[in-house]
Amino acid sequence: MGDEPLPTPQVGRRTQLAAAGAVLASYAAVKSGRSAVLDRRAAKALAYPLGHRVDRVVAAGTDLGSVYGLAGVTAVLAATGRRRAALDVALAGLAAWGAAQGSKPLIGRERPYVVEGTDRLVSVPAGSSWPSGHVAVAGAMSSALVPHVGRGRRRWLHLGAAAVAVSRCYVGVHHFTDVVAGWGVGVLSEAATRGARRAWAQRRRR
Repeated sequence: MGDEPLPTPQVGRRTQLAAAGAVLASYAAVKSGRSAVLDRRAAKALAYPLGHRVDRVVAAGTDLGSVYGLAGVTAVLAATGRRRAALDVALAGLAAWGAAQGSKPLIGRERPYVVEGTDRLVSVPAGSSWPSGHVAVAGAMSSALVPHVGRGRRRWLHLGAAAVAVSRCYVGVHHFTDVVAGWGVGVLSEAATRGARRAWAQRRRR
């Protein structure tokens, strides 16, 4: 399986550059304090109550970006015979999770329910707020799946990652700039993982 050609990557250079820019811009804004106004506005926009039923659905759906969600998606892909896609998703998701967790000490940011007193609809998450690990994993999974689906379905992958990002703010555990950085970390992690695997496959074929 390791000698099989990898699917042609569909996440282009522009997207990767946008991802890198998102991480750097978010980091600079948070470190300088300039992110406060944007984060408050985003939190206010998402503070509109949608009812307990919606809260429960969002609180459950947000875990699509967790390591448990990653394991579930990988298992479903493998069980349906899509082993290449399962491997791509697993490696990209794990790389994104590791990168996000490793980046958290750079800022050590408090979560919004601590500093703003916003409602928290899920259990207390581990680690600091920046960047969002859930969004990083979701972004990496969606990027890894892009080469495996038709053009018409790719928008749903991106919408799924965006939904996880919005949900992390809605449930009160992340600031807006956290999820922006998380998306960037996810896209870059998938690109790095795919590049490393391609280089390894070429080396083995020599």
